[in-house]
Amino acid sequence: MSETQMLLGKIQALRQRLEQAQGLANDARTAAAALVEETTGNRRLAAFERLVDESEEHDHQLDRIVRPLTALVRKDEACVLPRRLTSRARRALERGRDLLLHLRQLADAFDPSEESEASSPLFDRHDPLAKLYRETIALTDTALRMIPLFPDTTSAQLKLCEGLEAILNVVAERQRVLSAGVKRQRREIDCISRLAGLLTALDRGETIDKQPFLALAEEVLNDAQECGPLRFLEGNPYTPAHFAACHGLTTARVAARIIGHDPELRGRPLDVLLAALVHDVGMLRIAPEILACPKPLDANQRRILESHCHLGVRMAGPLLLDAPWLAEAIAGHHERLDGTGYPDGLRDFQIKPLTRLLAVCDVYAALCTRRPHRPACETRTALTDTLLLAEQGQLDRHYAECLLHLSFYPVGSVVELADGAVGVVVATPQPRRDLSSPARPVIALLMDTQGQPLPLPHHLDLAQCDSPSIVRTLSVAEGRELLGDRFPEWV
Repeated sequence: MSETQMLLGKIQALRQRLEQAQGLANDARTAAAALVEETTGNRRLAAFERLVDESEEHDHQLDRIVRPLTALVRKDEACVLPRRLTSRARRALERGRDLLLHLRQLADAFDPSEESEASSPLFDRHDPLAKLYRETIALTDTALRMIPLFPDTTSAQLKLCEGLEAILNVVAERQRVLSAGVKRQRREIDCISRLAGLLTALDRGETIDKQPFLALAEEVLNDAQECGPLRFLEGNPYTPAHFAACHGLTTARVAARIIGHDPELRGRPLDVLLAALVHDVGMLRIAPEILACPKPLDANQRRILESHCHLGVRMAGPLLLDAPWLAEAIAGHHERLDGTGYPDGLRDFQIKPLTRLLAVCDVYAALCTRRPHRPACETRTALTDTLLLAEQGQLDRHYAECLLHLSFYPVGSVVELADGAVGVVVATPQPRRDLSSPARPVIALLMDTQGQPLPLPHHLDLAQCDSPSIVRTLSVAEGRELLGDRFPEWV
């Protein structure tokens, strides 16, 4: 073999060894890459498993929050929740839960359950607040039913959250209106019930002191000082205690709003309000058939009815020990300065100032309230008739003119203007020498001349502008029909 052939053989052998080494290197790199990929995959798998675990825990926590919500609305329907919710969506759902729970706490006021202690709802089904409650429950139900529609993507959820939060803001505002209305109604019923219970205790001859009556008097006085609306209560004549309590509270509310304008009695407002609260206690001894008579009473029935004054004095005995002036107020609230009143036909200075004031408030309150034999008078008509009785010499003229501080339209009255707009009286002007001032109070316009609700109340001081005058006061039923849907809190 030549040297050339030997050299070529060595080169061929070296090439083979190099190729083998290159193959081993490639195998090593492939193995290393596979090992790295396997390690990375294991880490990714571990991370993914952790996300799955966290997602399951997230869903578990979310179920604890949301499923009670859906159960409160529809217990017989399952709710499939999205896999993931943003923190904003979770906060919105928690807020929806809280709002729904607050609404459920008001349920007995509108529709008591069988397990509830309430025998009847606070509001009639057709009351504006009752309608608002039903609509708000439906609105909340709709908001909660959006939960299963939430997609998993964050951006889509954020867009949906804007709509959901807007709905919840409306629900929250309505919930505040409903809570305030329920609180007001419960306070009203509580005042009537407390006074009726106190009058019933006097009827039974129980020994009670003045403190519970004075507590009620302070509540009435505080409401007047805070310029609360003057609400006229309609008593049930078939339940004399309820009838006397409603009229007593209405009379006290009228007195509380004018007592500050009398220099002689403004220093003893609670005495005046105490007399107003109990002045008709004798009505508890009058047969309901007489109180509920749908036509004018005959002579015998009138004699029975007029006996309530003397009966009331005897029944109020426990209160008279340290308040002898109260006996005269109870006995004389139907006396007239010209001697035409009852039960004793007193005249002029035989009637003390407190009794004179009570007589004026009693007449005005009675005229503004419906009775079985007549409808309620408009407040303007009631004030005019009371002033007319004073002009004729039956009632005290000074105290009758004090009613002008209420204006023809007391705070809370729903009125219609000459151009057809509708509003609520929110303040009354100080009486001036011109006779037009009591007819032009400050009002909040709620409906325009076309009968359309305004977006926001528009306040007008009729005494300071050339706006159309008031033509009439709307009845409670008319006010609710016109304003109940848009402004239930005003009626």
